Amino acid sequence: MKLFFKIIGAIFALLVLATAGGVAANWQLVNQILTYSPLILPPFYGDPADRAEAQEQDIRFLRRLTKYDRSFSPEELEAFNAHLDAMAAATGEMSDAEFFLNVAKAAAITNNGHTGVSNAPVYSRFNQSGVKLFWFADGLYVVRAKNSIGELVGARVATIEGRTPKEINKALEAYTGGAAQWRKLYAVMLMESPELMHAAGLAASPNELTLRVEDSGGKRAITLPSYRHPDAASLPRRRPWMTLRADALPDEEESWQRTLSLSGADAPLYLRDPNENFFVETLNGGVYLRPQLLLQREETPILDQFQSVIDGAPEGGYAFMAVDLRWSPGGDYTKVIDFVKAAPGTLRSDGRLYIITGPQTFSAALVTAAFLKYYGGDQAVIIGQPMGDHAQFWAETGFPFELPNSGYRVNYATGYHDWEDGCTGKHEYCFTQNILHEVPAGSLEPGVTMAPTFSDYARGRDIIMDRILTERP
Repeated sequence: MKLFFKIIGAIFALLVLATAGGVAANWQLVNQILTYSPLILPPFYGDPADRAEAQEQDIRFLRRLTKYDRSFSPEELEAFNAHLDAMAAATGEMSDAEFFLNVAKAAAITNNGHTGVSNAPVYSRFNQSGVKLFWFADGLYVVRAKNSIGELVGARVATIEGRTPKEINKALEAYTGGAAQWRKLYAVMLMESPELMHAAGLAASPNELTLRVEDSGGKRAITLPSYRHPDAASLPRRRPWMTLRADALPDEEESWQRTLSLSGADAPLYLRDPNENFFVETLNGGVYLRPQLLLQREETPILDQFQSVIDGAPEGGYAFMAVDLRWSPGGDYTKVIDFVKAAPGTLRSDGRLYIITGPQTFSAALVTAAFLKYYGGDQAVIIGQPMGDHAQFWAETGFPFELPNSGYRVNYATGYHDWEDGCTGKHEYCFTQNILHEVPAGSLEPGVTMAPTFSDYARGRDIIMDRILTERP
């Protein structure tokens, strides 16, 4: 028996030593996890007796958000607590839509794009009006619509419930943090729901929405009744740019009218094969690539795909490289480092590196743009629209933060980034990987600003690639 305990003791000692050795050898990673990926324990409040108690419990748990999210300034923290106090005073009185918007407003107080409520409930829990809208340089347009109101496709929206789209957007900005162009994108998804518009005090009824539109037939008003997709709770994630796709979205089937029906080689490069996470095309001696989610997984082997672009460079180099980040929401920026360093070396001496950006270029996609600009030097130019993230932002996260009764997931941020000047040595919570990889890229505003009109989109034109191919014939 003594021998048995000696053996057990020896095994335990070896495990302790092995663990200690592993921690020491990987201390940087361990420290990163401990600092930026908090463990969030679920609450144990017990089953709520009614709606009021359910909302009270959710609000109580929501107060914990600022224990993890580091993006709140002292003033914003004070505003956050005051907002939650007001919510607590109205428990049981708020509709589901009002409660959702109040949670969204609380998280958006910090004005950080990575801090906010997940937008999945917008289309999975709340009703819709049967149209999908999108902003263009010349206004807000109906891009898609249910078959019964298909004549609205292509119409410019003059007013929604008597207010101009700009007025509506201004009011809805409060529910999303981050750059103005990012908030504008997600405000459109709120505009499409009568229930959420009513909860925001912007629609007379939660069951219908009145639009005044303008098209070739003139101006007219139309009232859109609400509807719910029969399988709404199971719908996959929808990002704003998907409204521009030519194919049917999961909540549409084939019963919707769409602006575009282009596919294959007829579609513009920026919308060709939209289900592909990584699209690449060689043309005119150059190469166009359109990455989306920047993660290395079996279904998204981004490292191999970037490397294929590098390996495919012709003798003498590419005439140009156009990296289209317009649909990229981010991912893991460490997965692009080898590519961004090697990319300029694949260009001819007179070649150009075009970095195409837009309001949906976010997080690690912004970092990719910063890398490409920095390593590309005089050959690099950012072209398109301002990105959806600030050059200075908070990101990184740990275990999910989910309200116990409503199930609303709130994204929080723990690590600081500065891709304009760099944050290493300047900020207590400068993200660990930044210390190894960050570059002071300078201004990330487009060197050439271009935004399509609805007509450009409807004709299947990509004015940015037209400009690039004109410059690099």
